[in-house]
Amino acid sequence: MAFANSASVNSTSSNGNGVPKTIDPSVMETLKISIPSKTGKRRSILIDAFRILGWETFRSEYKEELKGLEYGGYGVFDELWQQEEIHNLSYPEIVEYAKELEFSEAELVNLRNNYYAKKAKANQGNGNAGNSSNGNRATGNDSNSNGNGSNSGSYEEPAYNSQEFDAEDLF
Repeated sequence: MAFANSASVNSTSSNGNGVPKTIDPSVMETLKISIPSKTGKRRSILIDAFRILGWETFRSEYKEELKGLEYGGYGVFDELWQQEEIHNLSYPEIVEYAKELEFSEAELVNLRNNYYAKKAKANQGNGNAGNSSNGNRATGNDSNSNGNGSNSGSYEEPAYNSQEFDAEDLF
């Protein structure tokens, strides 16, 4: 099934505070909506879990070099992260890579879920209800979830105690 974008876009409309509701029509022509497969979504979640692990390690290893940088130096990490080969791996290759590093898929998903839950809690504690427009982002759950971050029953195994992460671990 193909979807066509036939709606016209008014780039001058705003929400009343001067912020445009839409973007320039020439930019709009290049945008598209992508809906990932279930495997694609799982792949994305695992890559994000590896990003979290990588960031925590990077920040610990380069603590002195990152001092005083905006967001604790996350921008430096992100530039390097975007170059990582993991982004070119298929879902089965990522699962195999996880096994090589002695992680189960469930451990990685739970680690990610714990990270976002702790981040959401830290944001709420700072008077910020979270920076995510998706209220379920913090746990990785969606509306059809069984409560453990997945629609399948394969993620029961706990990864890490949430106490292992400090509030400053969150970017």
